[in-house]
Amino acid sequence: MHFPALLLPLWLLWLIAIAVMDFRVRKVRNWMVLLGLTMGLAALAGDLHSFQVSAWQGLAGMLAAFAALLPFYLLRWMGAGDVKCAAALGLWFGFSPALLLIWVGGSLLAGVHGLLVLAWRRLQASAYASWLQARLPLRMATVLGMPATTSPVPTDGQRVIERSIPYAGYMALTAIWIVLGHAQALAT
Repeated sequence: MHFPALLLPLWLLWLIAIAVMDFRVRKVRNWMVLLGLTMGLAALAGDLHSFQVSAWQGLAGMLAAFAALLPFYLLRWMGAGDVKCAAALGLWFGFSPALLLIWVGGSLLAGVHGLLVLAWRRLQASAYASWLQARLPLRMATVLGMPATTSPVPTDGQRVIERSIPYAGYMALTAIWIVLGHAQALAT
């Protein structure tokens, strides 16, 4: 069970693309998820996996990831792309502690992101923001001077999500950290 020299860089590029896409547009495209699933299935079918994941472990990881995050999508706490990306990661890492680490790491990073967004909004709404705006260079002052965003009122009764937390991006960053650590272990 050796990992071809080409598969690891492709896998890392896929993870980087997922992270960048989710951070920039807050959306994970279906074709990117399908690409990750295809690479994972090809690695499992060709016995080219470096994480010592059998086909059954990969499928179990994919189903577990999908089933664990699906309720969050149904509650509208998470996007469908996040759930599908987690399923692709489950296929690659299998039902293993690494998959749990990806969920926990992604959740912690997303939680920090959420706290920073709340702190930023609170700062923008405070009197301190005006004081800072008067004393900062123009470029920084205009960013700080933006009014705190308010949630738009939906017309059809559905909750409108203005800007979401890039959970798939944070899971991808955690997976990159795991893959790079695993690649260093393989090199020694």
